[in-house]
Amino acid sequence: MSDTTYVGSARASDTGRIQRFTLSNGLRVVLAPEQGTGVCAVGLRYGVGFRDDPPGRPGLVHLLEHLMFRGRPGTSDDPGSADVPGPAGGYANAATGQDSTDFHQVVPAGLLAGTLAAERDRMAGPRPSAAALATERDVVAEEIRRNVTGRPYGGFPKSLLPPLLYRSYAHTHDGYGDMAALADVTPQECQDFFDRHHSPGNAVLTVVGGFEPETVRRLIGLRFGDLPARPVPPGDAPPEPEPVTDRYGRHTDPLAPLPAVCVGYRLPDPAADLTGYLAHVLLAALVEQRLREDLVARDNTAVAVTAGCGLVGGPFAARHPVTLACTVTHTEAIGTDEVVGTLDAELATLAGRGPDPDELLLVTNRWISGLLRHHDAPHVRARSLGAFELLHADAALHERVPRLLATTTPAAVVRAARRLCDAHRAVLTLVPENRRPRTPLPHREALG
Repeated sequence: MSDTTYVGSARASDTGRIQRFTLSNGLRVVLAPEQGTGVCAVGLRYGVGFRDDPPGRPGLVHLLEHLMFRGRPGTSDDPGSADVPGPAGGYANAATGQDSTDFHQVVPAGLLAGTLAAERDRMAGPRPSAAALATERDVVAEEIRRNVTGRPYGGFPKSLLPPLLYRSYAHTHDGYGDMAALADVTPQECQDFFDRHHSPGNAVLTVVGGFEPETVRRLIGLRFGDLPARPVPPGDAPPEPEPVTDRYGRHTDPLAPLPAVCVGYRLPDPAADLTGYLAHVLLAALVEQRLREDLVARDNTAVAVTAGCGLVGGPFAARHPVTLACTVTHTEAIGTDEVVGTLDAELATLAGRGPDPDELLLVTNRWISGLLRHHDAPHVRARSLGAFELLHADAALHERVPRLLATTTPAAVVRAARRLCDAHRAVLTLVPENRRPRTPLPHREALG
């Protein structure tokens, strides 16, 4: 097969390093060559996530991720995802998010061709058997037990907050999985769902590391160009009306040693207002720092504080709507009202006076430094490029976001703080079993 399997030419980003092109079957490709690294990371991200679970099948996308990770029977002789990491000393994993599912591998550069062949076979379809489906259903059940039901604060807040803050099934069901609802899923149902959602036109292939771009362009055309194009389902989540009142809920955790509170807010659409969205990212970092100073260092009434945008995968891993969640694990010396009151006071201060420029600079530099350290790993760079291309139609945002964050002004943070002060939010209290929250919660719009 010739180079004509892809259309258009590579579109260089503003750095000149990132190359983007599209195959004739709709598969988008992002290349980020890094000569001299000796390794390559390959990521394949599909535009299907938790929010696409069919009604009555919560967790089907997660289950299908597991089936696809197993590999496809009857595939090529090249090393596949199950073979490369062990003997070659590589790394492979997969993850399901709200709006996407991604598979990623890191291998020595000499194994890139085989790794691309493995991803091509995965994209051709899982063809699951009843035995494979039963095995992966058990694996998912064990994963839920290990990460959610069998550990303190499991699912808090990422699985428990959305039903309070949102209303539609797409946003409120537990995408990790409901094993009772998945008990009678058939191999054909999984295959049909794959055929609808995992088409080449609904995916982004990313290659990062030590390779020669033109060679890899031709190789990708050979490996993926013969996959047929299929219709691409709409990727927008159903609209969600803004809440007209604050919403309150309570969750009892039999394993948690201390109570906790999570306050959730809806954020502006990052695709429509990236500048405003990034101001909320830094506002969350400021709030986290201030609450730690107030409740942990000064009052000694809390043991942990986190605040951030995005419930699953970070601030850039989902389409609108995105959630800002502030979570405080505290002692029994205080209750929900005291925690929320301290949060409200800090937001009011930021909305009135704004952050001190030096404080904002410190928080911004710390946030950017953490982001860049995170991107040191090649598979993280591959995943980030794929997410920005798939969810925001611009892989180069991977490199521009740190600079955009650095230009965020105190005035932008003030606007973000005022927006949260005026917004209705969700307040979720976690109570250790056999204990009651110190302060009673209102019951209007309470979580059942």
